[in-house]
Amino acid sequence: MQNIHAHTWDQALHMEPATIREAELSRGYPFDLTVRFDAFMADMAPFSRVAVFGMKARRTGYWVPDRYVADFVARAPEKLVGFAACDPTQPGYLEELREGIETFGLVGVKMGPMYAGFDPRDPRCDPVYRYCEERGLPILFHSGTTYNRMAPLAFTRPWLFDEVAMRYPELRMVLAHVGHPFCEECLVVIRKHPHVYADISALYYRPWQFYTMLIAAQEYQVARKLLFGTDYPFTTAQDSIDGLRRANDVTGQSGLPRVTNDTIAELLARDAFALLGLK
Repeated sequence: MQNIHAHTWDQALHMEPATIREAELSRGYPFDLTVRFDAFMADMAPFSRVAVFGMKARRTGYWVPDRYVADFVARAPEKLVGFAACDPTQPGYLEELREGIETFGLVGVKMGPMYAGFDPRDPRCDPVYRYCEERGLPILFHSGTTYNRMAPLAFTRPWLFDEVAMRYPELRMVLAHVGHPFCEECLVVIRKHPHVYADISALYYRPWQFYTMLIAAQEYQVARKLLFGTDYPFTTAQDSIDGLRRANDVTGQSGLPRVTNDTIAELLARDAFALLGLK
């Protein structure tokens, strides 16, 4: 199994106090988001490879330097695959990205349009997209909602990435969280574009939404383009795996359609890194 979506950061170093408070309010209790290497590796035990990244979004109070991510993944290079982060609203963003890739050895990019406050179609993104397309670097985008008050929903709808994919047809993209709650919108985008995928991270704990998304993916015949991820530390590996395996539980004895055993097994076995061009 592989995990295409996991974070590393130290909340005291990399998040503003207001950002931490918003996370706690969303959960209803204090929640330490700091990722500690030993606990992280124990949680990632089911996976052969794990994509790891931070976040750069000044608008909502996140800033994880690429060197921090590179140092983290260097402790287990046979398993951990580091992505740089990019906030195109900030000065020097392209130079920072090049440093993360060319100096620190990171091999993909994480972008959070709603967190950083930019439309993914913004011309400031074009140098990033060109650079990634030319170098074969995948971009994983946050898509769908969040709890941060200052993160505009206008910049996170999955349909926005349709235009990006038409302009950059060889750019490999992952739309995280299947764009929840706009999941069907996300599915029709990944259906259209050969190199656009979605990850299912942090969805299992909304069981009805998760189930209906998987059924729609089967009906649109795009379940093959769903990638497994956890969103650690917001969720854990085993809970995410079990949540997928129990996706049909919400239907009880209703006679509603079933998420097939093949859909579940293939999602857990899928080689996401190969699909994204990461050997």
